[in-house]
Amino acid sequence: MTRRLCNLCPMRRILCLLVILLPAWWAHAQDEEILRAARFLSGASSDEQVDEYWVSRLEARWGRRIRINAAHVRADGLLTDYQLATLADYRSTSGDIRSWEELALVDGFSRELVDVLRPFLSLESERMGVKADSVRFRGTVLARGTLGSIGAKARLSGSWWQVGGAWRGSGWTFYADAAWRRHRLVAGDFHLRFGQGLALWSGFSISRLSTVDAFVRRTSGLSPAWSYSSESVLRGAAYSYSGAHFRAYAFGTLDGLFGTHADWQGRSGQVGASVAYQPGGGGLIASVDTRWNLFGADLAVEVALRNGSLAGLAAFRRPIGPFKLAVQGRAVPSRFSLKKNGEYALAAGLSYRSEHWVSLSGKSGFGSSTPAHQASCTVDAALLPVPGGDPRRFQVRVYALWQWQLAPQWCLDLRLTERYRNYEPPRTGLRADLRFASGPWMSVARFENVFCEHWGILGYLEGGYKGTLAGRASTGTTPATSHTLSANMRLTAFRIDSWNDRIYVYERDAAGTFSVPAYSGRGLSASLVGSWKQRFRLCTLKAHLRAAWMVRIGRPPTPTLNLQLQCEW
Repeated sequence: MTRRLCNLCPMRRILCLLVILLPAWWAHAQDEEILRAARFLSGASSDEQVDEYWVSRLEARWGRRIRINAAHVRADGLLTDYQLATLADYRSTSGDIRSWEELALVDGFSRELVDVLRPFLSLESERMGVKADSVRFRGTVLARGTLGSIGAKARLSGSWWQVGGAWRGSGWTFYADAAWRRHRLVAGDFHLRFGQGLALWSGFSISRLSTVDAFVRRTSGLSPAWSYSSESVLRGAAYSYSGAHFRAYAFGTLDGLFGTHADWQGRSGQVGASVAYQPGGGGLIASVDTRWNLFGADLAVEVALRNGSLAGLAAFRRPIGPFKLAVQGRAVPSRFSLKKNGEYALAAGLSYRSEHWVSLSGKSGFGSSTPAHQASCTVDAALLPVPGGDPRRFQVRVYALWQWQLAPQWCLDLRLTERYRNYEPPRTGLRADLRFASGPWMSVARFENVFCEHWGILGYLEGGYKGTLAGRASTGTTPATSHTLSANMRLTAFRIDSWNDRIYVYERDAAGTFSVPAYSGRGLSASLVGSWKQRFRLCTLKAHLRAAWMVRIGRPPTPTLNLQLQCEW
């Protein structure tokens, strides 16, 4: 099919592509609550740059909301210490939070933060006569099968404990998590993330400063790992104690890493210190970090020692009216990072958010409007010397983003990226996304152009529908039900002759799978994603299917078929 298409004249080729792609314009996208929150927490500018750690973390938290009106609120990495302090002050003088609008007015919160994290927060309050969830146990079991492998995930949790595990092919993870009052113990696979990531920061993450929000990293502390892959996770045991203004951690892993971390939290900031030992991979590791919020400005600093070498990072971020300014400096010698080159960098960014808001089509209540214009530009310049080799290597990265809400249904998203290195060809990328959303209907048209060694071009049309159908109402003896059906179709055309011009594209898939493959070569790709969900009073059943077919010139066709069945209660 691809060979015949390439043999046509340019005009007929375009007409054939339009005939193939237009039917996809009205097909739909899955729920994006987890992906939206992961973008926000990791400071990513697009789905392709999302930190997979946050996707796995939020999936494990799904259905276990943080009760912000509880006597003792656990941040769990989603809220900062400063936000918890201002929330406690507000509740002590004004009482419990009664609405999302009220929460957005609390110092340290915002409409964007509340809208993004709302699926993970709860307004339950016994003082307002709303009882906590009476469900004693929660669980999730899912089975997944593809053309190349099979896998499964399971999780069971109570009011103070949780166990979970995942397996696919040769990779597996397992954890047991128990939290009682101020104590917490995690055994199995877990993550540790302290400070700004110089010393103790497990899990793969993309460190590009593509947005202003990425300049200051969000510390999440101790968290269990619930993913198919055991790579970049720690396996062993960890303990934490959370006092009124003090937290302490102790951990040890099967590969010999052991250490401790302690930090103190105040009204506007925190100070922490870490000491660890890793045989054969850095020896003694020590760091001191601090993060403060003063007059609305975020300041973060970390200094770390490894292999007898010092590294440091300092970042500053402050809103100024509709603007937000950020600056970061970092110095990481190659001996410290255990890489072939060091990194000495200075970065700056500026973002803008219009004070004029546009109401979104098909939505009502809190989160039903968005700023008319959002824009940002960041520049990251770094010297990357190679000890004993080239001491003058350097690179400059530029990210420019502009989002324009054209109308209640339409949004235009433009992105410009530039990477200049004095030791290889520069890389320039331009991307445009036109989005349509109205009620249950949604569609996206994307065009991306990359130039490094040659020209790389990719475009797709995607869309879909998602609707909830009212089922049988509860009669006291018969549980209530509801049905959700969704279908999504994407058709992609690409021409990328060089691997250095490759384009990464986020692919929609079932829950628990985060896929960002690289496109190269010439060809067409089509995918269909559908899901069915039926909710009962005590459990929810889900079925998720993804079928895809890629045809590239000179290569055999690549079929993909994924089926996932899931049960939650």
